[in-house]
Amino acid sequence: MPANIAPSLRSALERLRNGGAVNGILLGWRRQILIHALPFEEFRAEKLLQAAHDMRDHFGSGGDRQAHTFWFGFETCHALVIYRGDCTLIILHTRAEEGDFLRRAGQTFLEDSQLLIDELLNPSAGSEDNQTTNLIGRML
Repeated sequence: MPANIAPSLRSALERLRNGGAVNGILLGWRRQILIHALPFEEFRAEKLLQAAHDMRDHFGSGGDRQAHTFWFGFETCHALVIYRGDCTLIILHTRAEEGDFLRRAGQTFLEDSQLLIDELLNPSAGSEDNQTTNLIGRML
């Protein structure tokens, strides 16, 4: 379900994408893709999101603990998975030393953009389609 995202959410995501050696970003809500900016096809992005949720469910099934972050280091690419509420942010990056920086930036992005994501999922009645301008004139 890739959607038309609000310009402010797009700019926040672009700032995050330019924050380090980032190769791709995926933003998911529950098990649906909101933003797919990964360097591969849609079906692979869906499989990655499903695997991230399955992984979190598996590690959280043993008790009351719930994982908030996973980081995987591979030879040429690293994957950072950050969860906040129903949102999942997956960042692919190339430099291992940027993992902590990208984790903090990703958590900040998810915290700051919750209202924008809510607007994307539940457009209000006063959104772009129904906007009106009310002119308040000067009293002479």
